Amino acid sequence: MTEQRVDDGLRDRFQELRAETVRSGGAPEFGALMARAQAEAAARPALEVMEGGSTWSRRRVVRVGGWASAALAATVAGVLLTNRGPGEDDEFARLVAAYSAEASAGVWQSPTSGLLEVPGIDLVRSLPSIGTSVRGLDPSARPELETTPGPREDA
Repeated sequence: MTEQRVDDGLRDRFQELRAETVRSGGAPEFGALMARAQAEAAARPALEVMEGGSTWSRRRVVRVGGWASAALAATVAGVLLTNRGPGEDDEFARLVAAYSAEASAGVWQSPTSGLLEVPGIDLVRSLPSIGTSVRGLDPSARPELETTPGPREDA
């Protein structure tokens, strides 16, 4: 229902606007508008398409082409003959070689690696070997028999 009222209101408003336009004579005739547009178009200069080629002569095209070729050849020669120094790849290879040759630069040590060094870590990091001497003993020496007297049985 509300849509119908809105539609009716719009229709009534448009009819009022149309009636005002007709009464005031504000809407011109279509024929008059077309005649005015044609008169304005005739007053302006016409744009023409030129037929039969361009304004460039063959001699001018050859001359410009010759200068362009010479300029291109000079540019290529300049690029090829200019010494630009070492390239990026050469500079990278030089830096890697310098970095590898310098011992202090090639070795990085973590600032906290000293915290992992605890007493006795050398025992954990070394592999046990079978057949080697025990600390302070020579494996080639024969074990000596105990000569200390044991507990006496007759006492």
